[in-house]
Amino acid sequence: MTSLQGYYIMNMTNKVFHTIRTLFFIPEKKKTRMFQRAHSFLILILSAVLLISMVQADSVSPTVPTGMNVSVDPGNDFFTYVNDYWIKDHPVPSKNNFYSAFEEVEEKVDTRVRDLVEEAATDYSTENGTPRQLLGSFYRAALNDEANEETGLIPLQNKFAQINEAKNRTEVRNVSSNLTAAGLDPFFVMYIDENPEKRDELIATLETGDFTLRFAPFYVLQIDEAIRVQNLMKEYIASTFEEQGMDAADALNAAETVFRIETRLARGEMNMSTVADNSSENLKSGTYQTEDLDNLFPGINWELLFAHSGSPDLASVYIMNPQYLQEVGRILSSEPIDDLKIYLTWRILQFAAPYASPEMQERYYRFYDVDLSEGEITPQKDRIFDVMNLYLGNPIAHLYVDNYFSADDKEKVEAIIANIREVMRERVNNLSWMSDSTRSTALEKMDLLKEQAGYPEIWGEYKNLTITDRSYLTNMLALTEFFTNGSLQLSGEPSDPDVWYVSPHGVEAHYDLIHNRIITPAGFLNTPFFDPEVDDAWNYGSFGWIYGHELIHMIDIGGQQYRPDGKRENWWTDADANNYFHAAWPLIVQINSTEILPNYTLNGTKTLIEASADLGGMTLAYEAFVKSREDPETLDLPGDDGFTDRQKFFIAFAQAMRGNITDENLRNVTETDEHPWNKFRVNTIPYHLDAFYTAFPEINPEDALYLNESERARLW
Repeated sequence: MTSLQGYYIMNMTNKVFHTIRTLFFIPEKKKTRMFQRAHSFLILILSAVLLISMVQADSVSPTVPTGMNVSVDPGNDFFTYVNDYWIKDHPVPSKNNFYSAFEEVEEKVDTRVRDLVEEAATDYSTENGTPRQLLGSFYRAALNDEANEETGLIPLQNKFAQINEAKNRTEVRNVSSNLTAAGLDPFFVMYIDENPEKRDELIATLETGDFTLRFAPFYVLQIDEAIRVQNLMKEYIASTFEEQGMDAADALNAAETVFRIETRLARGEMNMSTVADNSSENLKSGTYQTEDLDNLFPGINWELLFAHSGSPDLASVYIMNPQYLQEVGRILSSEPIDDLKIYLTWRILQFAAPYASPEMQERYYRFYDVDLSEGEITPQKDRIFDVMNLYLGNPIAHLYVDNYFSADDKEKVEAIIANIREVMRERVNNLSWMSDSTRSTALEKMDLLKEQAGYPEIWGEYKNLTITDRSYLTNMLALTEFFTNGSLQLSGEPSDPDVWYVSPHGVEAHYDLIHNRIITPAGFLNTPFFDPEVDDAWNYGSFGWIYGHELIHMIDIGGQQYRPDGKRENWWTDADANNYFHAAWPLIVQINSTEILPNYTLNGTKTLIEASADLGGMTLAYEAFVKSREDPETLDLPGDDGFTDRQKFFIAFAQAMRGNITDENLRNVTETDEHPWNKFRVNTIPYHLDAFYTAFPEINPEDALYLNESERARLW
């Protein structure tokens, strides 16, 4: 395993890893607005035949554009013109607020992953340590309720023994450090990450640990909902201790003890400690020398922690919340020893609960899914796949790519990327609103921009990891030890700029501001966003536009805040900003006048960053598409479906934005999201491009969405 892949995996297993979704697939309110035009009888018959075949199509095709309703006037509603029948065939599921192309692809990838894992679980002959063996054995063990019932908490008996045998405060501190070194994290989490103060270097990082309620304010609030949740937490803890043989009264007392200690931790996280300590006032998140930790954060056995974590000579650490860490030291120094032992015991039980006996798993998920969330218990297979995606994402992705995304596919994607980047450079060199100094920085960012398309060139390996059919809990402990053991030895080493923080089978695409890279994993590169079997008109209009959108973010209002080296610093001049807004004004005006509900319009200023990226992405993708054609005259030749390649480009864009949304969620998302709704993005952005009117010459000044040339933004 390379250091890069090692710390990527460790990060995912030692801190909450929230994947940021791609934010440009906003679903559309279901509507059935139809515009009938009087044509000849023959045209109507041909249209009917064509539409029937369209409804039956289930993928982007060079001969059958999916879901189109060509009776709709594209000058009045291009979104419905392209997506009307798809919308009617894809109502919003009862559990969702919306359903879009993003959810469509996510479901496809999820089904593929499940099939791959379940098929691997039927194969008992694979070589140990291979992705197929790791996934198959893990899945078999997780589903084996009988074996998990028999195993119970036996794999953790040595941890419980360490706690029970602790006779004084020093020994309790030692146990706490040992548990942290083993990755069980009773008070705080320790992992390897890039140093925020020096991005090209890895550093051991300390961060707030997990709480039973997972939301610190709920421990101190006295509103009805918080009190309800607090009582449920105590009941959950007490019932768990009772299951382990504690009598009812002692179990209730233990629950109160855990709640009291976790309340102190929650207050520490929120910097609300009741202890007056002036020494903490000047402590900020940042790099600390390990030789200073005993003085700054007393009460924790740092020497033992680092020694058992494989790095006794660790020189420095990055601390995310110093006040919280000081509170941990106070707790270890002031809480009664027996209460600390109860708390440490609870932390181990809480670690084990999702993976131990079926009864413990049931109680755990009932607490979080039903009691707290007032929903339904997550099905067993769903929660197992959630765990596997987090802990075994690398082997899952390896199998996924082997089966669903070839080297040829990757090459096609990278060719589109290269062409769009070339166009971007040309356009930046000619932007009238950008000053020479700003242009120089923008071009430097382009030179340093990294791509993560499809999958990494070098896959991580799982050497020295043993996953068997024995038990779910045993395998989780093996994974925890694997990710934790020796990880701190990487501290101080150079970070790898090519590290993949997103699994290659992930369904997302975004621009990483800090690392200056665009991420488009294989999981995302599915129809309608990308299809290796169709011609480039479709792929430039869908994936090309998406990539161009993210590329614009590199140098737009958001990208201006980070220099090429990742340092946060504004590199635009005031004149650039003024000129940018002047060039964007027609776009702002158009969006401000876009009504989404009666007497309710979009906010052009609020949505400018994303609308600007939409316009820039389409501009770049279209020009790159045209330049990719050796014979431009072929762009206007109708294909078998009656559409020209120029038209297909814009149709592909609208198909990538297809979606459906509940009426009640439309206003809420519009108020909270910086992205206009899918329908309104499709019905605004193309109308600023002269090429759109060339592609669809029937769109004219009498149409509702037509923009005169003076009303079109020439921003990018």
